[in-house]
Amino acid sequence: MPRLSADQVILQLIREAGGEWSGKTRLFKAFYFAHLYYTAERPGVLTDWPIARLPEGPGIDGSVSLFNKMVADGLLVVEKFYEGPYPAYRYRVTSKALAEPGVPEDARRAIEKAAVFALSKQAHELSAYTHEHSRAWQNGRDGDIIDIYVDLIPDDEYVVEQNKIAELDRTVTAALEAIHYEATGGSFSTSGDPRL
Repeated sequence: MPRLSADQVILQLIREAGGEWSGKTRLFKAFYFAHLYYTAERPGVLTDWPIARLPEGPGIDGSVSLFNKMVADGLLVVEKFYEGPYPAYRYRVTSKALAEPGVPEDARRAIEKAAVFALSKQAHELSAYTHEHSRAWQNGRDGDIIDIYVDLIPDDEYVVEQNKIAELDRTVTAALEAIHYEATGGSFSTSGDPRL
């Protein structure tokens, strides 16, 4: 069961930044990092909101709808501004959001760590960091909902488990081939897939 809703995490991230957050990419990365920090410290998930593979790294799936709802609910103000000729976004919590009850302490600590980390870096640095370290991002395609929790598995353990999965796949394939061979009276002529 998720600890919080996605909007609670976003509002807390912005609170941790002093009530205002500049940059969509940084906010997306902080949202992703908050989930990892939370799960790394305890069993469970921070939210059940999907995280998608985007060109810049893991991001909030359906963010436009989520942000529009938060704006309509009077919790968030989203402003477009320009960094040179390029549009960017600034997010502010409203007085209504500030009056909402705070999040539980375990969630707040994870969100604070994520905010501190994301705010200490430029967006391109965070994107490069996730491109290098996020196994979920590396193995997905743009638009895919990714299983970010695979990013918490140490590399050596991940390799061992991948090898076990590959061996299991070979064993199952061999067993299916044997079953098919017996069922067809010793013939392997299928439509090209020995598992049929």
